[in-house]
Order: sequence, then C-alpha cells, then structure tokens
Amino acid sequence: MDKKDWQGRQEFFDHISSYQYIREDGRLVLEPFCVYLSHCFGFDGILELSPQPRDIYMLLVNLIREHLGDEEAKKKIQFQNISDWDPELAYIFPERRMTCVHVGALVLVSHYWIYDIGHTLMRVPRPENSGKYFAWVKEEWLAVYTFINGYHNEFNKFQKRFDRENISSNGYSLFEASHIARVKSISFDEAKKLLKTRHNSYQVAMGQISKALHEGYYLEAITLEECLISNCLFNFLDALGVKLSNPSFYTLLNEILDKGASAYAFPSELLVDLDKWRKARNNAIHGFISSHNTELTLSGTSFHELSRETAMQGEDYCKSVISWYEVECVNFIRHEFPKEQKNLIVH
Repeated sequence: MDKKDWQGRQEFFDHISSYQYIREDGRLVLEPFCVYLSHCFGFDGILELSPQPRDIYMLLVNLIREHLGDEEAKKKIQFQNISDWDPELAYIFPERRMTCVHVGALVLVSHYWIYDIGHTLMRVPRPENSGKYFAWVKEEWLAVYTFINGYHNEFNKFQKRFDRENISSNGYSLFEASHIARVKSISFDEAKKLLKTRHNSYQVAMGQISKALHEGYYLEAITLEECLISNCLFNFLDALGVKLSNPSFYTLLNEILDKGASAYAFPSELLVDLDKWRKARNNAIHGFISSHNTELTLSGTSFHELSRETAMQGEDYCKSVISWYEVECVNFIRHEFPKEQKNLIVH
C-alpha cells in the first residue's frame, strides 16, 4: 500500500470516528449513513458482506411506516433539496436531495433497524439469547464496529440530553423511570408516578425553605435543606446498588466521597463543600445551646448570624444538588458497550 492509499484510509477512519450522526435539529441524514456504512465494510476487507446502501435506506423507511403509519411517517421523514449539488455528490445523493429522519421516529425503531441490518439484510443467524442488539458486528471489523458503536453512543447521548432537558417540565426522567421499573419489578407507569411524587415533594420543600428564610426561621430551613440533600444522595447511592439503613448525612457524604474512582461524574468539589456545610450546620444547631448563660446576649446574636448564613448557603446547595442529580439520573441506565482498547493506527 503506497503512502497516498494509507493517507486515504486514515482520513476515512478519522472521519467515521468523529462522524455526527444526529444533527443539532434532531435529525439523521440517511443517505450518507448508508453509504459510509457500506464503505466501512470495504475498509475492513469484507465488502462482499455489506448490504446495498439502498437496502439499508429502505429498511429504516419501511420500519418507520410500519410503526407510525404512512401519514405520521411523512412528518418524521422529510426531504431537503441540496442547492449546491454537483455530480461528485451523486454517489451519496443521487436524487439531489437528502432524507432527514426525525429522532422521534428513531426512538421507536432504531434498535430494530440496526439489528435487522445484520440479521435480515446480511442473514447473520439470530442469537438464541437476548443481548447487545448489534452483536452481529464483530469487534475485529474495525471500521464497521467503530461506525455502528459510534451511532449507538451518540444516539443514546442525544436521547439522554433531551430527557435531561425535560425533567423539570415532565417531573421525571424517562431513563430513571426505566431503571426504577426494572430494579423494583414495577410497571413503567408506576415508576413515573413515584418520580413525579418525589419531584413534587422537592418543589414543595424548596418552597418551604424559601418561606422559612424569608420569615427568619433559619433552623427550620437548615433542617429541610439537610433532608432534601440527604434524599438526593441516598437515591443516587441506591441507584448504584449501595444499600444503607437509616444513614446519617455524614455517612452519605463519606460513602460518595469514597467512590471518587467511579465512572459516574461525582462532583467532588461540591461534595467537599457540602461536608463543610454539614459542619456549619452542626455549629448552627448546637452552638447556641452550648453557650454559657453569661454570654447569652452575645451568643444569641452570633447564633442568629451563623444560622442565617448557613441556611442561605444550604438553599444554594439544594439547588446545586438537585441540578447534579438530574444530570446523573439519566445515566442510571448505562448505554456504553465496552470493548478491548487498542491503539488504532490504520495501515
């Protein structure tokens, strides 16, 4: 292989490694996906196994029509003319337009589509046991695996970002609801109801905290803040499989701080600040009681300021912890399929 061929292979592999499958407007452009996937088979030296790009294209279109019906499918599959089309684009866009598939349709049929590329179009024998839906892709097929696994990861990240952005309006995360339904052996609707109830209780608690701060009931605010933060930390640990019985605030923080090496994005700085706030909370609650009677006036003033400052900080920490939890809860269902790490130098 000469230098020019090697550079061409490297450029193609770099391209598919950073390929943007889903546009910012939430649409998959179908034609290049089908063509590039076929090229991946050629890159791996197994072009004879590749389905025709047109067959991959029609497989998805037909699945969407079957699941949504013709009228709804027309809304989810739209065509966009290419104004600067030239003959060099004919091998990808022969009809001088691109087919844009809305992510709302992909949510319903994407798994079937990728599965059927292997087991229907390629006639790979179907596995006896359920497992990874693109298990037909061999990991030694460097380009094919990179392309399909990349699509899987990006599509799931897109769904999780959409899910996360709608937690406040929906009152729950779809991914967290799926996780709870599975681990508690309840229906998805029951899981949604539990999460909505919890979301509403958080909203009520934040309202009570704000009211207590406004009226000067700082110890009440601090107590509510500790309960809310502790509940978030407990639910997070419970989702990781950490079982604790009536844990204290201190225990919850320590349990999470000890797991800093986890794949989850623990906000270590926030947790360290929470531990400092926990100590301030102890001082606010116990400081006034332990003061000497002869210093009652002075200690009362000091206590008031300390408890006020601690309560105000606690409100901010509640908001931060809830925001962090909403970022993390969509990851309670992991979507990555790990593979053996290799130095990908293409020759």
